Amino acid sequence: MLKVDNINVYYGKIHALKDVSLEVKEGEIVALIGANGAGKSTTLKTISGLLRSETGGITLLDEDISHTDAYKLVSKGMAHVPEGRRIFLQMTVLENLEMGAYTNDKDVKEKLADVFKRFPRLEHRKNQIAGTLSGGEQQMLAMGRALMSNPKLLMLDEPSMGLAPILVQQIFDIIKELHAAGTTILLVEQNAEMALAIADRAYVLESGRIALSGTGKELAKSDAIKKAYLGG
Repeated sequence: MLKVDNINVYYGKIHALKDVSLEVKEGEIVALIGANGAGKSTTLKTISGLLRSETGGITLLDEDISHTDAYKLVSKGMAHVPEGRRIFLQMTVLENLEMGAYTNDKDVKEKLADVFKRFPRLEHRKNQIAGTLSGGEQQMLAMGRALMSNPKLLMLDEPSMGLAPILVQQIFDIIKELHAAGTTILLVEQNAEMALAIADRAYVLESGRIALSGTGKELAKSDAIKKAYLGG
């Protein structure tokens, strides 16, 4: 589904990503974990065309997307739910969801029904201004908006950030449901324990480099991971 090969990204003179390579196979949940500032969000932004790599390449479904504009990637089957949600605060819930379907406007009613089935709370608040939603509801809206484009690959950046534990569990349950329904997921998450518990495979980023990789179960049992990320 996705192959990232030897990408290097700079913020001015700061070398943010160093020879990062990873892949996501169709039907997988792949987790990308690491400390703050490790390069997780930078990796997702580079994959989705918001940043450019100085080297290497990125392919989606065997098509080179290294130089494809970000907005064009949505119609190619990629959706990116950014850190901080980035919903349209002054628009209603319904208007936000409709914006997510701008590349797929023929099936809006069908996709809305699907999103509302998955997120009943959004249907109850469909005419509410998005900026007045709770943090958990805003996260659901950001995910629902991404699903309106019917993505083959869904990239989630810190979906549990700032949420109460009960809402974190709800978000992870939804991620598992999306995966069971056939969506391939690349998950960036600071909650390493929960991410590794649902991931088929995972990569650990440290200071812009891939330091470890393996199955979710393997990394969850790793002494180095336990010490660094799981409080073991």
